[in-house]
Amino acid sequence: MNVNMNRKPSTGNRQPETVNRKPSTVNRKPETGNRYKAIDRHALNPPKWAEQSVQSLGAYLAEPAKNDLEKARAIFCWITHHINYDTKGFFTGSYGSLSPDDVLKRRCAVCEGYAGLFKVLGQPAGLDVVKISGYSKGYHYSVGDSFAGPTNHAWNAVKIDGRWRLLDATWGAGYLNEKGEFVRRFQEHYFLTPPDKFIYDHFPENPLWQILDPLISIREFESLAYLKPAFFHSGLEVGSHSESVIKADDEVVITLRASDDALLIAQLRQEHLELDKRFTFVQKFSGGYKIHVVFPRGGKYTLRLFAKQRHEPGDYDWSMDYLIKAGRGMQGNIGFPETYSSFDEHDVYLYGPVKSHLKPGSTQRFKLRAPNAEEVAVIVDEKWSFLQKQGEVFEGDVDIRKGKVGVYARFAKGEQYSGLLKYMAS
Repeated sequence: MNVNMNRKPSTGNRQPETVNRKPSTVNRKPETGNRYKAIDRHALNPPKWAEQSVQSLGAYLAEPAKNDLEKARAIFCWITHHINYDTKGFFTGSYGSLSPDDVLKRRCAVCEGYAGLFKVLGQPAGLDVVKISGYSKGYHYSVGDSFAGPTNHAWNAVKIDGRWRLLDATWGAGYLNEKGEFVRRFQEHYFLTPPDKFIYDHFPENPLWQILDPLISIREFESLAYLKPAFFHSGLEVGSHSESVIKADDEVVITLRASDDALLIAQLRQEHLELDKRFTFVQKFSGGYKIHVVFPRGGKYTLRLFAKQRHEPGDYDWSMDYLIKAGRGMQGNIGFPETYSSFDEHDVYLYGPVKSHLKPGSTQRFKLRAPNAEEVAVIVDEKWSFLQKQGEVFEGDVDIRKGKVGVYARFAKGEQYSGLLKYMAS
């Protein structure tokens, strides 16, 4: 939720100390809300008298805090849950007054108002806070965009235990959906985000506020992979392609490092339209994911990845985008076999054949790893062909006839066979 602002907030003579880290996707879990349960509860339900001025609110929020960390958390929690994003102002450019007093009264602002209110609320709490202006990969951003001219976003740094920490209360409050509507959704990721993660979508006008050593350039920022909070939360790390734009011929294979709990799905898009699922194939291997992509024609494509943790309820969240420039399209019946839910649930890995269409009258060698499976069979025209088992790997030759070809497995604790893959023979 970035907005163009020509005013440059002053940070005085204070400069952050740097940390010896480059942009990184090392999977250190962010501090969770459970740690702040008591201070969050205090911040979420203030009495009316406390909200009459920024001075009284700042003092109230800091009152029970044991340290600067809890003071910063209380302010962040209150702002993200009580200030609405000014969508009308964002789209029209008419923001009204963004002074902290007026933001508190209206309970509505764009990023400049969020960041300014955080800074002023920190004063009665005794916090050392600065407001930072810079570029962000926000609502209007698409992979491959360049940044120039006036900065388009504002956020904060707060000193805690003698060290500057970064936060973005605007993005911590929620996001704008595809309809341009504000969706309130608390984003833990943007509270005290490590600098080597914050740099993926925030580039300060004053480079020292990267708090990185070495610093990166604006051009390097533009080229960094486009990562969303769900990428880090789900336990993913950049692997084979660290830059957001990929040049390919008619296919590409991308690898990501991943924790055991990370689940991933892929979507190929062109001109904002989702293409057929057969053009992508995602499978997990030990320590990561491999994403196969083929292209029906030359041109520009967006590969959008969605992720979640294995035991989390709810939908997958948008986690990252790649812009892929394909030089040509693949000929013939292209695509990958369709997978069933059991394929992902049991961490099955397919060595081959990794293509959707098989030639009738041919003999195909099937090979896959299926942990905990007792038997794996390929069914062609109701004929069952059982693959040979060697440890967790199943392999064998199968004669292909015209029609549907399915791969099924029986796992250790069940007597029924579960579908893994579906091919077409045509």
